[in-house]
Amino acid sequence: MKKKHWGIDSVVVGLALFSTMFGAGNLIFPPQIGLSTGTQWLLGAIGILITGVILPVTAFWAVNNVGDVKTLMGHVHPRFYDWFYVIGCILVGMGSTLPRSGATTHELAIQPLFPNVPIWVTMVVFFALVLFFAFDKNSVVDKLGKYLTPLLLIVLAIVLIKGVVSPIGVPQEVDNPNPVTSAMLTGYLTGDLTVGLMCANIFISGLVLKGHRDEKERKRCGILVGLVSVASLGTIYVMLTYIGATGGAYYDLSTPQTTLLSGLIGQTLGVVGMGCMGLAVGLACLTTAVGIGTTGAMVVNEVSKGRIPYRVWIVVVCVVGAVFGSFGVQSIIDYVTPIFLIMYPICIVFTVLGLLDKWIPNDGVYKGGIIVSGVVSVGDAILSVAPNFTALRNVMGFIPLFEQGFSWLVPTIIGMIVGGIICRGKPRYFYQPAETADSAQ
Repeated sequence: MKKKHWGIDSVVVGLALFSTMFGAGNLIFPPQIGLSTGTQWLLGAIGILITGVILPVTAFWAVNNVGDVKTLMGHVHPRFYDWFYVIGCILVGMGSTLPRSGATTHELAIQPLFPNVPIWVTMVVFFALVLFFAFDKNSVVDKLGKYLTPLLLIVLAIVLIKGVVSPIGVPQEVDNPNPVTSAMLTGYLTGDLTVGLMCANIFISGLVLKGHRDEKERKRCGILVGLVSVASLGTIYVMLTYIGATGGAYYDLSTPQTTLLSGLIGQTLGVVGMGCMGLAVGLACLTTAVGIGTTGAMVVNEVSKGRIPYRVWIVVVCVVGAVFGSFGVQSIIDYVTPIFLIMYPICIVFTVLGLLDKWIPNDGVYKGGIIVSGVVSVGDAILSVAPNFTALRNVMGFIPLFEQGFSWLVPTIIGMIVGGIICRGKPRYFYQPAETADSAQ
């Protein structure tokens, strides 16, 4: 591809990045935030934009800035990439994002229109499509950016514009003293920051495969890729949050996320709207599952040094996703919440340091920040599943910003400073990719 097409190439890759991030959680969480913030829905939208849009895309920029995610994570330890990615792909990808995508497709796209279809049938068809689109890893970006995503955006535009122009009601007063921070914490559950960090190499490779190998050109393309994704995700988030806020007179805060979204769309557009939303949900969940599944299979193939072929693992990923997806959306959300409470702060630290990499004096800054953020976040995760653990709560209560949900922040900054002092004068890590045979075919 000639360099003069860098703009078109960047838009295609940007749409692919957007579609990978925009999945089940991106549809069901913003309306819930709108409902819980009421007349303060705009503040709620700002909160989820920070953790659900800006941070994930910034994570992609951070990886693109250093050139490779192995270089970024290698500043903690040369094998940290392997550990973090394998754990992330298994616990988050195979254990949460993939099955949640399938389960959401069933609950929002299939069940309202075809209530007698069992969930296992949806899972089989859904993950058969995932396997079809992800089987050839080199064509994934083009399939997402050129075909699936434009169709997704067209369908979403029809549904969301109608919901904003002809709302079912007006936002209600809601007692929510911290609309921004509560929405930010809900944004954790989308998992998009982990997607931006862990899937970045797919989209960087997509640019390279299109001929943009020069570092400066790749970074220029990467900026546009991120902006396309920010614009797409941000617009949809704001509209969904507003639509959720307009349903305050009809739904209370205990309404399940999937019930809320399907109810809002059904009241706005009727049966036709449910059909459009069903198609949009199916496409959104499919594109996310394809991106996550591809990443997981590539990582396992790489970590195993080719002993586990890409295509073998993508089949395993689809089978596991279908089985776990049969348990339903809410059980998956409950399971993954403590995992995200640990992983998100670590990903935020990597994102910030990746952007500032050329000003980081040594790898001790990475080591101190990641270790401390991980340790403190484990405490938050434990309290999320055991809120009556009084001894731990009392200890965590001494940490600044604990009540706001950001207890990891101040200790992490201190850890960075201490780590930088301890490792002063030591050389930095840089990943040198080895030429190995690809057994993915």
